[in-house]
Amino acid sequence: MKRNLLLLLLGLSVVSIRAQLKSPADLSFGKNKSTAKKLLKRGAVEAAITYLEAAAEKKKGNKRIEKLLAPTALQARNYAEAAHYFSLLMERDKKQKNPELIYYKATALQQQEKYDEAILLFNQFKKLAVDDKFSDLVKATKKAIEGCKLGIAQKDSSVKKEFKAIHLEGGINTTADEQSVAFQNEKNLLFSTWNNSLTATTKKIWNFADRSTLQLAQQQGNTWQLKESFSALKESTDGQYVTTPSFSDDGHTLYFSMCKEEVALQWRCDIYKSDMANGVWQKAEKLNTSINLPTANNLWPHVGKAPGGEEALYFSSNRNPGKGYDLFYAVRNGDGSFQRAKTLGAPINTKGDEIAPFYDYESNTLFFSTNGMGGLGGFDVVGAQRLVIGDFLNPENLGMPVNSGADDYGFVYKARKNTGFVISNRQSVTNTACTTCNDDVWLLQTSRIYPAVKGEVVRWNVGNKEAVTDAYVSLAEITTNTQAGYMQAIDGTFFFDVEAEQNYKLVLKREGAADIEKTFSTVGLQKSDTFFFSLVVDSIPAVKDFVGAKLATVFWDYDKFQLTPTAPDSLKKVIDFYTANPQYIIEVGSHTDSKGDSKYNLQLSEKRGAAVVKFLLNKKIPAKRIVNKPYGEDKPLAPNTTSDGQDNPEGRALNRRTEFTVIEKVKE
Repeated sequence: MKRNLLLLLLGLSVVSIRAQLKSPADLSFGKNKSTAKKLLKRGAVEAAITYLEAAAEKKKGNKRIEKLLAPTALQARNYAEAAHYFSLLMERDKKQKNPELIYYKATALQQQEKYDEAILLFNQFKKLAVDDKFSDLVKATKKAIEGCKLGIAQKDSSVKKEFKAIHLEGGINTTADEQSVAFQNEKNLLFSTWNNSLTATTKKIWNFADRSTLQLAQQQGNTWQLKESFSALKESTDGQYVTTPSFSDDGHTLYFSMCKEEVALQWRCDIYKSDMANGVWQKAEKLNTSINLPTANNLWPHVGKAPGGEEALYFSSNRNPGKGYDLFYAVRNGDGSFQRAKTLGAPINTKGDEIAPFYDYESNTLFFSTNGMGGLGGFDVVGAQRLVIGDFLNPENLGMPVNSGADDYGFVYKARKNTGFVISNRQSVTNTACTTCNDDVWLLQTSRIYPAVKGEVVRWNVGNKEAVTDAYVSLAEITTNTQAGYMQAIDGTFFFDVEAEQNYKLVLKREGAADIEKTFSTVGLQKSDTFFFSLVVDSIPAVKDFVGAKLATVFWDYDKFQLTPTAPDSLKKVIDFYTANPQYIIEVGSHTDSKGDSKYNLQLSEKRGAAVVKFLLNKKIPAKRIVNKPYGEDKPLAPNTTSDGQDNPEGRALNRRTEFTVIEKVKE
């Protein structure tokens, strides 16, 4: 019953219909039925419905036509019509031998956000679906009921909504399918559109536009207006259908997919890129087989951070047989090439489809759409934050109005501009015949503000201001006395994002100098703003206490970041210290030997620190009492080589370490 994903993404509902089609009004019942079946075989769902409806008019109450119309309407996302025809079939099923009819009607109701009615039918289906052949639908029903309950809660007017969804006008949304939005820069928006509209008709001939294009929209004040067709890639994409565009973070590379019907009824989509040089987009270049697996469709490219922290390209592909569309990532090498793509696995990928990845660098969150996690209905947008240890937290549903009962995907967002977009087939005014059958662009706006605090740590030396690089800056929320941030001002500067309507205290600590405290408040702040402080250190001695004490050291095998069997004994010293002294903050400083390049070693030390941090968190040491600091090869404990230049294995073994150092005493 699930709509073919390529139809959803590309709007290919009438592509390849080049033959002359007679008007259904001129055809008999049998001809309308046979024409509809041929169209369904070609994937022309919406066109097929027209012939099925004509057949239903000629023979009212015909069970065979209704059995075709019900699932076809649901596949076309005409939820109201699908619910109607499934109701008719249920009325005929007096002995309830086909409980799946109840399930599909409940699905159609859920996607219309008729959640209470849908829950009743889903529960009715569960009672009747005792046969093992319904086991998959029963599992889906449990998730659907949870999604309906979420929908009921989200529709409660008392629930505060972070976003406001606005249907875009300005020539952007049409009766065609608008899809896959991408920010080109602060003012320009790129999106793909598929026009499969009926362009001409006689009594015997129907012609379809069959046209895919990229379009540019521009922000003008508080509105967005269609600007022009994006024709820069025209010469390199003739004969193919361009979709799912996205830009690199600097805006100088455009990634997109091109799809082509290589053989009848079989569409192939591959990912391409085009670089801008001297203000001109270059000829499109197909990415290599590490990303474009020849036996699969490859869609929705988007750059972001890999689980290990490297620059990577995320995308969606159906390369794993039987698993639908999953999210993959390919790490980008220094020369711009990509390593072999890897699947993300759980908790990101499910037995359903995962599409449309979007990576937000500010929050290190991977947003995507899925129909395999329950939700409000159809595809829902979810977000999973990437931790420093490389794991993704469980995805969280973004709720209404980002999501609806219909299909919601293609989410992009610029937090600092309070602007985002989502593609959805929710109730629209651009298609009066079926208000849920085509995809439109919806603007997401929020009044949320983004305050921050930054500053410098300096000292005066004979009239000259110098950056201080060995100081630590902590941020605490005063009312609840909770730590909101902690960092070493490595280059003499610091920066923290903060929340609205809070009171904060900055504390600068440096051995040999008195603490410096500054307070500020975001209470009543009406717009995004960044507070600035210049913290000048002096030479007044500070009370040391345990600050500076080395608690323990964990050593690592060469090129590994898995804990050794002896590591827990060392970590117990850290746990025991914290148990007796919970007022202190502990730095987890990780190091490597000098083999390999410095960038790789820095990443390796980050992974080593992440491994012990994860261990300590599991032992109930709060994250606010741990500071993970990777050093790479920069601070060796012993020489990596001997005086005559030979390798020094003992020295290298000592340098492959993580040290635990007390760096601050928190004033409770």
